[in-house]
Amino acid sequence: MAKSRRREFLQLANTYDPDKHTVAGCYVSEKMDGGRCFWDGGVTRGLPTKDVPWASVSDPKNGKPKSKVKSEATGLWSRYGNPIVAPDWFLNQLPCCPLDGELWAGRGKFQVCMSATRKDVPVDEEWRQIKYAVYSSPPMGCLFASGEIKNANMHVTIDDESVTKWLLSHRDRVPDMQFSATKSCSFAEELAFLNAAIESENDHVLLHRQIRLGDNEAEARELLEQYLAGILDQGGEGVMIRDPSVCWTPKRHNGILKYKPFLDDEATVIGFVAGEEGKTGNLLGHIGALIVEWNGVEFRLGTGMTFQERRLTDVAHKWAAAHPGEECREQTSGNHRFYIGSKVTFKYRELTDDGVPKEARYWRVRVVE
Repeated sequence: MAKSRRREFLQLANTYDPDKHTVAGCYVSEKMDGGRCFWDGGVTRGLPTKDVPWASVSDPKNGKPKSKVKSEATGLWSRYGNPIVAPDWFLNQLPCCPLDGELWAGRGKFQVCMSATRKDVPVDEEWRQIKYAVYSSPPMGCLFASGEIKNANMHVTIDDESVTKWLLSHRDRVPDMQFSATKSCSFAEELAFLNAAIESENDHVLLHRQIRLGDNEAEARELLEQYLAGILDQGGEGVMIRDPSVCWTPKRHNGILKYKPFLDDEATVIGFVAGEEGKTGNLLGHIGALIVEWNGVEFRLGTGMTFQERRLTDVAHKWAAAHPGEECREQTSGNHRFYIGSKVTFKYRELTDDGVPKEARYWRVRVVE
């Protein structure tokens, strides 16, 4: 049997490098700090999750059924093939075509978005803060291209013929289903399709704003930098750059690039440093810094945490207050958010010659699906 070609569930971006990439004629948009979301047009809405051919129902570590899977699909899927449970009134606003986009609660509200979208039972009040910003409509031939999805969060093999047959057998569920193209189309063609499919922006579903850069490379780069600066001034985290001629592809590629002033990655918590009373505030009895490990390198994350995130349990608080500046590497850190072995996302500027992240700061707890 031939080995399956590797693919991802959704399209992923590479990092923009001005020394390698050109941007003339490309589209640029704000990079949103939310939750990636695929809408299948509503074809799976109400079906058992285990019956959907692309659903992530097996543990990627051992191939056994997951201990917990949301039993019913809604048509909304996370980037790792897990159902996202939204209220009916939210789902009813979505058009009958595949959509790729971001569930977003606003700048700096990542945790608000994650809290709302990860629940098994949706809370209307929370979902009223959520918008679905759409930036693609994957063509059917690209969306269900044969291949093996295998990563730390998902292991599913897609066979385009069997998935197509499955979709046709469920055609009566969404008789007016539309696709941007049967096989493939460019990003520019996707935008034209979406402009018609999303008739008007409402409170919760919108076509994400795209700005086309000029055809002159120098002028395009200048506009790109101006746009990025404007986004950062408003509290955004960066921008996305899209080649209008490239087709949506379920893998990481150069047709879509992310551009941020800071890089980010995930590290493992291996301990914490007890806080001290200093010029920046009184952290006595609290976490002063997290001790983390990343790519074989150990370093500290002292900035970026809120005071609430630094709080310790009563026992750990007493120890930390009596041992300011000392390290604790016990099995539990004494904090419900950070514990030995937990994952956190951090930001950094670049690496030193020894491979240590410069200006590293805590960003948020890694979201595990």
